[in-house]
Amino acid sequence: MSPFLVRLAANWRALRQAVNAVGAEVEQWSYETLDRDAEDQPPIRRVLGGDELEFWIDRWRKAPNGDLTICIDAKGLPTWFGVKPSYQCAKRPDGSVYYP
Repeated sequence: MSPFLVRLAANWRALRQAVNAVGAEVEQWSYETLDRDAEDQPPIRRVLGGDELEFWIDRWRKAPNGDLTICIDAKGLPTWFGVKPSYQCAKRPDGSVYYP
């Protein structure tokens, strides 16, 4: 495999690990903090190996029972075709988390 492709694969793995870590943090946030539009959620910034990464949080669905479906998108390192990993979870009004 070419060094370029090896680097893109390594970037994907690094982004996947980082978005999973940020996702675990965001799961601990209160229901009220997550229950707002993406435009009102500031991005989370992290530095990884000298590269700045951004994670955008989006409450993209609020179910009739109040459950929030949350998506966290990673941005920062180049990947194959520009596709970046994301993290999804759902938060109930009682604060519990599940994975849709």
